Amino acid sequence: MTVFIVPWCLGLFAALIVFGGRAAADVSVEIGRSLFVVSDVEGQFGDAPPKRIAINDDIVFGEDITTGADAKTAIEFRDGSTLEVGPGSAVRIDSFVFNPEETISRKALHVGSGVFRYVSAFTTADQSTQIQTPGGTLAIRGSVISGIVDTETPTFVYVGEGNASFTNDAGSTDLQPGNAIAVPTRATSPMRPDAMPPAVAAQALQAIERRLPPPATLRVRPQTDDAWLRHAGAANLLPVSEQTRRGAALTPGRSLPAAAGASPIARELGFLTEGNRRKLFDGSQTNRTPEQEAFVAETKRAMPNADALLARSTVEARALHGSASLAGTALVIRGIAKAAPSPEVVTRVAVAAIHANPAAATQITHYATEGYRGSDRARAAAGIQKAAAATSRPALPGATPSRATPTALPRPSANPSRPPPPRPASPGFVPRREPGRPVAARPGEPRPVSPGFVPRPEPGRPVAARPGEPRPVSPGFVPRPEPGRPVAARPGEPRATAAPPTARQPAAAPARQAARPTPQRAPPKQPPSRQPQKPVKKDGSNGRAGQQP
Repeated sequence: MTVFIVPWCLGLFAALIVFGGRAAADVSVEIGRSLFVVSDVEGQFGDAPPKRIAINDDIVFGEDITTGADAKTAIEFRDGSTLEVGPGSAVRIDSFVFNPEETISRKALHVGSGVFRYVSAFTTADQSTQIQTPGGTLAIRGSVISGIVDTETPTFVYVGEGNASFTNDAGSTDLQPGNAIAVPTRATSPMRPDAMPPAVAAQALQAIERRLPPPATLRVRPQTDDAWLRHAGAANLLPVSEQTRRGAALTPGRSLPAAAGASPIARELGFLTEGNRRKLFDGSQTNRTPEQEAFVAETKRAMPNADALLARSTVEARALHGSASLAGTALVIRGIAKAAPSPEVVTRVAVAAIHANPAAATQITHYATEGYRGSDRARAAAGIQKAAAATSRPALPGATPSRATPTALPRPSANPSRPPPPRPASPGFVPRREPGRPVAARPGEPRPVSPGFVPRPEPGRPVAARPGEPRPVSPGFVPRPEPGRPVAARPGEPRATAAPPTARQPAAAPARQAARPTPQRAPPKQPPSRQPQKPVKKDGSNGRAGQQP
C-alpha cells in the first residue's frame, strides 16, 4: 500500500512537533501564551513538577495555572481571547479548539478559586465558551464575563457584554449585559438577575478590579515575534477533528488544587456575605422577607451610587471588547498569513472570516495581504481583495445569511419608517434661507423673514407689506382719519371723512373695545358774498337799536 503525504501538511505537523516549549513535544498543542505576569505564577502539566511562568511563555492543553497571594496573570489564546486571573486563583483549560477556516472556536475552562475575567475576540460562525465553577457552569454567548469563586462567599458572576446562561443541578437562568447573580451552591436554584441588589454587585466588581491586571494590559499587548505567529497560525490550520483528538488525550483526571488558608477577598465582600446569610440569593423564593427588604434598603444607603458604578462597568466592558476584537483579528490573520503554504489557504481563511464578521472585512483584507510573503504574493493579494469585495457585497434576495452575528455592525432602528430625529444645531450656527420658508432665529433675536414670505394677519394688528405693495389691513383694524382726506369705511358703513384740525376727534380705541361711530363733519362755511341777507322789519330797522336801514 502506498501512502501519499501532502508536503504542506508534513510541514505543518513538523512545526507543531518542534514547537513544544515546556510541554511534551510529541502530543501537545499550544493554546496560547502569557501576556502579563506579576509575582509567583506557576503552570503544571500532568504529573510533571510545576514551573514558573514568564511573559510570552506557552500555555498548553490541560495545564493548571495557579497564582500566589500577590500574583496575577493574563493569558491570550490563539483566537485572541483572554483570561485574566487574580491572586489565589487556580484555573485549567480543559479543552480548546479553534480553526478560522472552519469558523469554529470552542473552549472549556475550569475556575476552582480566585477572581477572573474572560474577554472574547475573533468572531467565528460556531463559537462557544464554557466556564465551570463550584456553583455551576456558565455558557457564554458573548464577550466580557467577570466572576469570583471563593469558599467563604457565593459564586459571583457578572456579564458586562454579550449574553450568558448559568446552569447547575437545581436549574438555570439567563443573563444580559449588565446583569449579575450570586449562587451559594450547586444545589441552589440560580437567582433571577433582576433580584440582585445593585450595591451587592457594585461592591463585588470593585473587589474584582482591584485584583485583576490593569485594563491597559489588553489594550496594549506585547509584540509577538514571527516565530510565535507562524507556529500559532500552523496550530490554527490544524483540522478541528485532530485538535479534538489531541485535547481528549491530554485531559487529566485530577482535580484542581484548592486555595490554601483563609481567603482575603471575603473581608471585602460584606454585602455578598451578609446577603448569603439572609438567603437573599436563593432562586427558589418568589418574594423577599421583611428581613431581606431591610438589608436591601441598608445597602442602598451605604452605597447610593451603585447604579452609576454598574453603568460605568458596562460601558468599560463594551470598550474592552472592542479593543480585544481588533487585537484578536490582527493576531489570527497575521499568523495564518505567515503559516499558510499557498495563497489559496490564505484566501479561504480570509473569506471565511469576512463571512463570520463582515464589519471587519477591511482589517482582515489588510492583514492577509500584508502578512503573506510567498513568491506569488501579488497573485495572493489580488485574489484576497477580489474575494473580499465579493463577500462583502449585500446579499441577494433569497440568499442564506451567515450564522454569525457581526459584533461591530450598527444596531437597526426599532421603527425604520420613522425618520431620524433632527440633529441639534451648534451655538452660532446660521441656517441657510430657503425661498418661501421662515427660518428659525437664534435665541434673543427676532425671527428673520425669507424672501417671498407672506405673513398671516392677526386680528387688530397691522401687517407689514412687501416692498412696492400697499399695506394690507387686518380684519377689525380701524384706521386713523387724516384731515381733509376721506377715510375708507368698513363694509356696510358709509364713508367718513376726517375732521378739520380745529374740530379733530380723538383717535379710535383699540380693536378689542367697541368701535365708536365716526363723527360727522360740520358743513363748510360759505363766502361772505353768498351769505343770505337778514330780513328787514316793517319799520325799516334791521333789528339793531339806534340804526336805520
